[in-house]
Formats: sequence, structure tokens, C-alpha cells
Amino acid sequence: MTSDPIAQWLDPFRGLLDPNGRFAWSLLREFADDLDATLETCPVGPELPPGAERSRRLLRLRRELADRGHVDLTGAARLAPLVRLFRQFLCGYRDIDLRDSAGLGHGELIARHGSTECRRCWLPRLRAGDLAGIAITEAHGGSRPAATTTAAVPGPTNTLLVSGRKTWISRLTEAAVFVVFFRAPDDRLAAATVDAHRPELHRQLIQPAGLAGWSWGFLDLDQVPVRSADILHGDGMTLLREHFAGYRPLVAATALGAAAAVFDTVTDTLTARQSAGDLPRLRDSALVTLGRAHAQINTALLGAAIATNLADTRDPDAELWGAATKAHGVDTAHQAVAELALLLGAAGFRADSQTAKTGRDLSGLRYADGIHDNLYRAAGKRHTDTAPVPQPRTHSGNVPTAVRTELSRFACPARTAP
Repeated sequence: MTSDPIAQWLDPFRGLLDPNGRFAWSLLREFADDLDATLETCPVGPELPPGAERSRRLLRLRRELADRGHVDLTGAARLAPLVRLFRQFLCGYRDIDLRDSAGLGHGELIARHGSTECRRCWLPRLRAGDLAGIAITEAHGGSRPAATTTAAVPGPTNTLLVSGRKTWISRLTEAAVFVVFFRAPDDRLAAATVDAHRPELHRQLIQPAGLAGWSWGFLDLDQVPVRSADILHGDGMTLLREHFAGYRPLVAATALGAAAAVFDTVTDTLTARQSAGDLPRLRDSALVTLGRAHAQINTALLGAAIATNLADTRDPDAELWGAATKAHGVDTAHQAVAELALLLGAAGFRADSQTAKTGRDLSGLRYADGIHDNLYRAAGKRHTDTAPVPQPRTHSGNVPTAVRTELSRFACPARTAP
């Protein structure tokens, strides 16, 4: 496999989105080098089956990257949203299970909306490599959080007692803290941090068909005490919409990175077979598949870059772009890998091959973080909304200009995260 995805895939984005050289490509190079070095000491290839040992290594890898400064995205890195996006591409390129290797993930909700006490409690741990899980989905599905049945009742000494069942929860045994969404006594949707080691939490593990690097299953809450300091500031639905507007493009980039790795595996294999004389020539259909996959992966990644910028600037269209580009990016990656794998022949369907694992993981991503029919439907509904059209934005639809403007902030003094 081509070992330098930055040169192979990301350099064209540098010329388009950063013509003045302000983008911190050195941060991407440093991250890629550190990721590869960590994978050498803590390998998590497809030969390592799902289970406790694989998740243990993934968590160890995250903590080692945290020691190298790749989890705490404060300061300069936070000022460049494309740094975060392309880091996820690099993670996916090596293995989709590495999607939780860098950044705060769902811990961003704590960083942005937690109380002072809450942030003091959890952010040092998350920045040191601990994981945050999120508990939204219930038996009726995850696309209707307003129908949440997990509910809180008043408890002793100014606490709430939260009870209910959350389904299809990832990082079930590895998370140090869960951000749980529930119905407050006043009937509004709220969110709170819950220590994952609370005795009132009960888990039922289920083996998934893909995305099996982290544990997955049901999370039952039996009168879990929640203090006022544990409750995130803001309306729960607003927090969800804002969070996933920024989170979903990162998922898309991870998926597209995985598809890019399969593309490179296929092209390297075909080139080697031609050089050895095993293939006198490539069929036109194979060349069409390669050309189409390359164009689709790149254009979907460009869409994710636009969505990331819109989310970072809290543009009113950020939610629409986040939903649509996540669905489109993962669908594009899934289709590309399915077609590319055929060019490898039987070798592409070995259970222990990275290509086969990638196909399984991409199938899982079509359900994780929003089933795609629902995401497309939400985007379609927004496009046909009869509400007044928002005033034009200052960038007048010129998205590359907007991205460049946002990236120019990279040269500003670093901000300090809460």
C-alpha cells in the first residue's frame, strides 16, 4: 500500500484551499508519522480479531497519541478545522477502527457545554486519552431524539435519577464517561455526563458485523444520580444538532480515507502484476472503475471539507451539509470499495484482509451516526422548506474563499479551550 496518503491524496487540496501556504500541513505530517510509529509498537491490523484485546490496543494507541499531543486539539490546531478533518482521513486510511484515535470526539460536548466543575473533572482525562461515549439511540431509533423515553425524576439532595435503556451504543465498555440524553422532569430534552463506572449502569454486549474494534450493545440506566453540575448547558436538541453538524463530516472523512487505502492497494497490486507479466493489459472496465473511484473519493472529501468549515463557523446550513455529506461520503466509500475489491480477485475477499474488513466497517457506518435515508430525507426537507430564506452570507456561496478566510485565522494567536 502507498505509505504516504498526504502526498497521494491530500496535496491537491492544499493547492485548492490554501494557495497562500497558511494551512498547517506540518501538523498533518507530524500526526501521520506519529500514527505510523504508534501502530508499529501497537499493531491493530485485520489479523487481530475483534474482542477485548483489540479494543485494549486501540485504547492504548489513543493514549500514546495523547502523550504526543494529538488528542488535545487546543490552540493552533483548533483554529484550522481542516486539520481535524484530514487527520480523520489519515486515521481511516490506516484502519476505520482508528476513528477515535485523535481529538475529543463526543467529548467535544463536554468541552463546549459542560459546567466548570464538569470540564475540570473530565477534560484532563479525555486529553490524556480516555474515551467519551454518547447515549442517544433507543428502541424507536436514533433519528427521533425528541421521542426519548429515558427520563429523570427528582432525587435526594438536589439530584435527578435517570432511568431507561439506550440501544446500539458504541464504546460500551471502553468509555470513561457517557454523555446521556434524557427527558428532564420539565419534559425538555437534556444531556448530562455519567461516569461509566457507576454501579447503576448495566451493559448487554452484542457482536456487530462491522465496526467491531470497540464494544457495542445496550446500556441500561437504573436510577443513575445526576447532579446539576453534570448537566450540559443548553437545550438537548440544540446541542445534538450543533454537535453532529461538526462530527458527521469527520465520519465521512474517516470512511473516505479507508476507501482511499483500498484504492491504493488495488492500484499497487495491479501495477505489480503488470510488471511481473501476470497481466498483459488492464481491461477498459477496470480502468473506468479506477478513474471513477478516484474522482468520487476526492469530490466527496471536498464536500466534507466544506461541511467542516460551515460547522466551524456555525453557518445556518451546517446541519444540512453535515447530514448530507456524511451519508454521501460513506455511501461513496462503500460503493467504491465494493467495486475496487472485485479487481483484486479472490484475494479481496479473504476474511483477514484489510479490504474485506474495510467493506464490513463501511457497511456499519451506513447505520452509525444516522441511518442514511433519514439523513438524506432531512436534507431534502430543508431544501423544500417554505420558511423565509436566510439572508445571503458574506462569502456569497464561494466556499473555497470561505475556507481560505477561515484558515487565515491559523496565523492568529492561539485560543485556549475551556
